[in-house]
Amino acid sequence: MSSITEESVAAGAQAAIAAYAHALDAGRTDEIVELFWPDGVAEIAGMGVFEGHEAIRGGYAAFVPAQPQLHLVANTVITSWTEYEATAISNLAFFQRGEAGWAVQLVGRYDDTLHRRKNVWKFQRRITTFLQ
Repeated sequence: MSSITEESVAAGAQAAIAAYAHALDAGRTDEIVELFWPDGVAEIAGMGVFEGHEAIRGGYAAFVPAQPQLHLVANTVITSWTEYEATAISNLAFFQRGEAGWAVQLVGRYDDTLHRRKNVWKFQRRITTFLQ
């Protein structure tokens, strides 16, 4: 019998989601890449679909912040889960600091599929959409 619980799935997914936001805001591209499985996919509305580690590395290298930024991720809900796969949705707000201080640049949503291998949860697919 499996010892995996909804709480442990949620904790693993939340850890990956939070680590992504911190790495993105700090411009740590290699850490972002490591949060995806080698055959993972990052799809970012209006920016492209990046499949596999090299494409993900190339795509995120273009997003390294030139000024302080902050992604706030909230309202994450695990929408389905098994021992080896979970899907989740989260809201996001992206802030950037400029001369006038911090300002919201955009809001959006993450739709994630995470896989668990060797007791580690990583992104299999992350779809980022922006709300108008």
